[in-house]
Amino acid sequence: MRGNIYQDTAHAKLWFGLAFVFSFLVALVGSLAPQRRMPIDFHLVLWFSLPLSGIWLATAIASIFRFRQKALWLLIGAPFALYWPVWLMFNHIPTCYWRHNCI
Repeated sequence: MRGNIYQDTAHAKLWFGLAFVFSFLVALVGSLAPQRRMPIDFHLVLWFSLPLSGIWLATAIASIFRFRQKALWLLIGAPFALYWPVWLMFNHIPTCYWRHNCI
């Protein structure tokens, strides 16, 4: 009887590579999307970057459970994924966003 698919080294490397690339792309897109237009598009921050940060976090946690110490490589994307949540924590949402007149 054949073992678990994750015990096979080639499959484990493939799954880890996919998880790494996916998490880094999610983090990068979530970080760069609101900065495409100036002033910063706070609607994209709230409705696009924050959910992508959550997806990155879920991917990182699932990878830590699955790949153990090897998953620490996924933390390379942490500065990109967590930029907007940390920024909002310190700077808050500007009042111009709620008044729909950010210039």
